[in-house]
Amino acid sequence: MDHKHLNLDVDFMKDVIPTAENIAVKIWDQLVDKIPNGRLYKIKLSETENNYVEYFGA
Repeated sequence: MDHKHLNLDVDFMKDVIPTAENIAVKIWDQLVDKIPNGRLYKIKLSETENNYVEYFGA
């Protein structure tokens, strides 16, 4: 996803406002069915050292 136009080049991000929070949720959605049940704990998306989001699922 690095250096991509997220709404045009990344299928699962189409029609999503690309905030850090929304990106973390969409990454979770992509991974949750591919990782054995109960193994995906959180997604941490860091923009800078002091600016990050952690998502623990719905």
